[in-house]
Amino acid sequence: MVENNVNKENFKPDYDDLSDILSDIVNSLPVFLFVKDTGYDLRYVFSSPMMDNLYTNHKGDVVGRTDFDLFGKKEEAALFRKKDFEIIKTGQSQRFFEESTDDNGHIHIMDTMKSLISRKEGKPPYLMGISWDVTEQKEFEKNLIAINRRFMLACKAAKVISWTWDYKTGFGELLHFVKDQVKIDRFKREDYIAFIHPDDRPLLIERMDSFIRGETPLLKCNFRTTFYTNEYIWYEDIGEVYEWDENGKPLKSVGLLRDLTADIRHEEDIRAVHVAEESNRLKSTFLANMSHEIRTPLNAITGFSTLLKDAESDEERQEYIQIIQKNCTFLSQLVNDILDVSKIESGKMDFVFTSFHLDDLFAPQEKIFQMKAEKGVKVKYEHGGNDYLIVSEFTRLNQVLINFLSNAVKFTQSGSICYGYKLTYSGLYVYVTDTGVGIEEKSRASIFERFVKLDSFKQGTGLGLSICKMIVTKLNGEIGVKSELGKGSTFWFTFPCTPVKVPEDEKPS
Repeated sequence: MVENNVNKENFKPDYDDLSDILSDIVNSLPVFLFVKDTGYDLRYVFSSPMMDNLYTNHKGDVVGRTDFDLFGKKEEAALFRKKDFEIIKTGQSQRFFEESTDDNGHIHIMDTMKSLISRKEGKPPYLMGISWDVTEQKEFEKNLIAINRRFMLACKAAKVISWTWDYKTGFGELLHFVKDQVKIDRFKREDYIAFIHPDDRPLLIERMDSFIRGETPLLKCNFRTTFYTNEYIWYEDIGEVYEWDENGKPLKSVGLLRDLTADIRHEEDIRAVHVAEESNRLKSTFLANMSHEIRTPLNAITGFSTLLKDAESDEERQEYIQIIQKNCTFLSQLVNDILDVSKIESGKMDFVFTSFHLDDLFAPQEKIFQMKAEKGVKVKYEHGGNDYLIVSEFTRLNQVLINFLSNAVKFTQSGSICYGYKLTYSGLYVYVTDTGVGIEEKSRASIFERFVKLDSFKQGTGLGLSICKMIVTKLNGEIGVKSELGKGSTFWFTFPCTPVKVPEDEKPS
């Protein structure tokens, strides 16, 4: 440390040395520094080395020259001179941006500050100027503005709202358009949540909290909101963190809200097209199947009715009558199935809920289908000795059960057909298990579709199982099949109800 023993009164700066130091400082600064003499046609009396970058043809030979001598473009020199006169006239310092073209034709954007410097003995003041070359900065700003403009136009065209969250302050911002003008709305989290549909809030809050804790790198959630409309609009929210604290905890995030209205309408249009195409396909399939299914029994009825009058014996006549009756029954069932499908689809099929015993639904079928089954096939109702009282649609449940049993009898040549029900936590599980031919794996997925027949040689409409599925669905239940080719099948369905066990002394006799 230098000891300060010099008295202030005796101290005299070394101005020559100081002048050299100041000159070195000025020469090393990355600025354009110049001084003009206002009393001598604004000729330069000083120019820092950086000025040589602007007029290389007069490098080191500036003093005594004017802007008209130094700059190739006279219009630029005239603008410099005009600004200088304004400062001389007002005596006020000014700061402004101006363009300057160097000897190589490159345009520089200068951030310039000019002011007057008084001189002794009444001499005209000097005009000092300091300029910074901000060309790169201005180009960057220009590009940034262009990028922002493209982003804004893209957001407007795509109906996208950009957002930012500051988790430290708890405030967020929404940037959107109002009559082609950008508007920024600032809000707190609770205000933001208030606009969200009540059904969507829990999921959004869960996703936001997980995102804020840093558990998920990306915020993504769909929800309905009334931010800028009087009705709920679906939005897709996507965001990322762009600033963290020293512990890796998110501080700020940015994202977009995308209006899904167009997407939803597009999906609805596609679904409508698919529904129309499927409707046409089903109609064609329906007509093709019905023409075949109706023609077959009608041909049999017509043919055997003709043969009936020529029958030579009562035995032959009785055989023809049975064939006619069988085909009449099938034709009647076909018409009933078509009507059922039509009623269910139009919502006109009545579902009347009543209270009944399960034994009344299941028990009568045992004898009926035992008579219809092939010789040697055992039909058994598995009930465990208990009976239950439920409230449901007896007629429709009976329709599904009979259809299952009819199919089991049709495809079971030996063994057994067992059916019954089991209690579940929400209602009943009903099943029909046979030891018949079984179903191939590739056919199981389509077994409940319309007009699907496993054996084209077996008489049937191909509508029964599809009607069963429609009925079970209407009852808020599920339906399915488990099968192994050559070993048999189990058709099942479930439906909600509340079974009440019937005491022994109250069971119907």
